[in-house]
Amino acid sequence: MQLPDKWRILIVDDEEDVHTLTHFALDDYVYQGKGLEFISANSAQEAKMILEQHLDIAVIFLDVVMESNDAGLQLVRYIRDTLQNHFVRIILRTGQPGHAPEKEVILKYDINDYKNKTELTDKKLFTALTASLRAYADLMEIESYRQHLEDKVVERTYQLQQKNWELLTANQELNKLNQEKTEFLRMVALDIRNPLSSIQELSVLIQRSFDTFPKEKLIKLVRIIELSSQRMVGLIKNLLDVNAIETGDINLSLGLFDFRPSLQFLRDDYVELAGDKGIKLQFQFPAGEEYKLLVNKGATLQVLDNLISNAIKYSLPSKNIYIRVNQRGHFMRCEVQDEGPGLSQEDQARLFGKFARLTPQPIGDEHTTGLGLFIVKKLVEAMNGNLWCESELGKGSTFIVEFPLANNTTISHSD
Repeated sequence: MQLPDKWRILIVDDEEDVHTLTHFALDDYVYQGKGLEFISANSAQEAKMILEQHLDIAVIFLDVVMESNDAGLQLVRYIRDTLQNHFVRIILRTGQPGHAPEKEVILKYDINDYKNKTELTDKKLFTALTASLRAYADLMEIESYRQHLEDKVVERTYQLQQKNWELLTANQELNKLNQEKTEFLRMVALDIRNPLSSIQELSVLIQRSFDTFPKEKLIKLVRIIELSSQRMVGLIKNLLDVNAIETGDINLSLGLFDFRPSLQFLRDDYVELAGDKGIKLQFQFPAGEEYKLLVNKGATLQVLDNLISNAIKYSLPSKNIYIRVNQRGHFMRCEVQDEGPGLSQEDQARLFGKFARLTPQPIGDEHTTGLGLFIVKKLVEAMNGNLWCESELGKGSTFIVEFPLANNTTISHSD
């Protein structure tokens, strides 16, 4: 607690001469290099207002009999009980000891000294004030230490709370990683066991019946083995992609990519695949426009492959899938809209999470790992693009991806 430049002394007395004589007797008084600043009150009520405004008064010279016979004593109680000020030193000065007997007052009230006005010489006034200021200064120093210690305790408590919070967060993260590890092992066990079992069984079957099986059947069995192998390779690739993303090892080199030729590739590649399920794939994009993107070509095609193949997986026969390409500001936007079951709010909240298994299931029992959209979103963000989904349960879903245009321009020309 910072002490003022001067010791503030409050004189509470209804006799003007007492104020004048106190000023005169202590006018040159100095303690610990600081002089005095006198504040005067002519009644206990006036003193209350002063004490409410000045919390750093060091000593009070207090009369007992003023507006009432015990006004001074009531003021003592107000100071100690109401204001809770236990630092200020109170010197009771009375000219009528009969109204406030010394022994009774000392025992009953929290005062620090008791003086009879008729006996209070300049010397005794000096002595009483010095003792009171010494006690006040000691109390202030102790309070300063206490506050400093309290601040240290608060600071240390805050640090411990922060450490506890960090430990709690780390523990939650470890629990999350442990759950993901368990999910990972379960997923790998299921997703690799099935195709691997098929490969083993078909390999044994081919070895045993190679001479008796017709060529067409052998080709069909080998094709199943190939698809099973591709499924395992895709799973391993996804897991490696996730690991690269989480360890920060994903480093896509960006370059100029002419997207126009890829539109024809997407059309040719997916129209047949969708047709096998009775699904119509509708490509909608402005004729005669060429999109120069600043992206990684392989990652861009991987993103579009995932979004379009997902739309086919989750669409019923005789439905449409719309793929729209246009320019929006500094981006080329590609929208993949299906007429599938749509997504609930809960599914949308975890749509791009790792190992996310959503309520809708592939219509043709196609395989899904729950990693595709997690990887796709990370790839799009790594290329400074945007990806989100707009969906309503029962009304299909639209996945929207934006890729940055090179030089923020679209170059138009005739076919």
